[in-house]
Amino acid sequence: MHVAIFTDLHPMSLGGLQTSVRLQRKYLERMGVEVTIFSSKSTKAEPGDKTVILPSRKISPDGEYAATFNVKKAYQVARREFQRKHFDIIHLQGDFATAAIALNLSKEFSIPLIHHAHTNIDVVLERILGKRLNARIFDFASRLYTTNTGMERAHVENGWEYMALTYPNADLVVVPSNHFAQTIKGKGIATKVEVMPNGVDDDAVANIRRQVSVPGKPIRFIWAGRFLREKRLLQTIRAFKKAGLDAELHIYGTGPLEKPARSLVRTLRISDKVSFFGRVERDQMMQAFADSDVVLQTSIGFETQGMTVFEAAAFGTPALCCDNRVASELKPGHYWVSADESIESLAQAMTQAHKDISSGNAKRDSSDPGWLLQSRLTAKMVGIYTGLIQARR
Repeated sequence: MHVAIFTDLHPMSLGGLQTSVRLQRKYLERMGVEVTIFSSKSTKAEPGDKTVILPSRKISPDGEYAATFNVKKAYQVARREFQRKHFDIIHLQGDFATAAIALNLSKEFSIPLIHHAHTNIDVVLERILGKRLNARIFDFASRLYTTNTGMERAHVENGWEYMALTYPNADLVVVPSNHFAQTIKGKGIATKVEVMPNGVDDDAVANIRRQVSVPGKPIRFIWAGRFLREKRLLQTIRAFKKAGLDAELHIYGTGPLEKPARSLVRTLRISDKVSFFGRVERDQMMQAFADSDVVLQTSIGFETQGMTVFEAAAFGTPALCCDNRVASELKPGHYWVSADESIESLAQAMTQAHKDISSGNAKRDSSDPGWLLQSRLTAKMVGIYTGLIQARR
């Protein structure tokens, strides 16, 4: 079996989607499945990487992120690869230029197409760009999509309408959580939907162990992700200050809010309790999750899964969530949830978690984390591939 994975962003750039794509490739290849990834360029690409680079222009100053705008030219690059090699199925994990390219290739070579929807693109882009610019971006994207797929021109005003334009053209839509599946079904965007969580690397789970806890050591909260407004890092820091706990807050990641976040910690005079670790290697991140007492997931209505809490759960570390929909995907009894989105409520939830852990109710999960392992999820995905390929034949 040969799988073509299409994604708008290079798999070595920073992001949850990219991490998922890398893990999928790793475990598909372990099962003997050949994988070819098609994506935009990135300065983070490693020497010897076999990703097929589509014509693209950088969209971040450092070149880590790039986007494809000339869809016709990119399609020809991908098409030549399809003429040179045999592919059995297309696994689309992008929503913009690669969506049109993948659909055209699926039609021309008569192979199944899966649209893997990692991101709630309406919520993400509207919060970053604002409602008006968000509408313009999606209308531009719909024009590119319809023009390059031969579809009738459609005007869209938001991400939901754009999803309704693109998702139904796939043989199957895959989403990472039950709550996102319910959302897109409820909006009438897609009916053929399969829930497939993003998994955790088996090797990390096997090789990393929680360090022995030192008696009397402060309880450790951990926050990890891109420093974006939607992730609510600044609110997290303020809530931690308001809670006034004998605890540590470890922050991992980078992003536009790094300077404001560091400045806020100094202003609140909690530098002795809050530490910034920047962007670290994956095994270091997994070790940090294993060694912490609570992983914080503070965004609301933004995540389709909220991967950090699942990575931590693989090591038994409980979560404190601000979004009940994210928490509902976790095992019952192994998380706390803030009552609402206020800083006061988050501080109260931190206080409750600190109190529970201090009294011996750490809410750690010592059961088999098999439901989170990428190997098992990949085996399930190969079964889905096989069914779609046989149905097409």
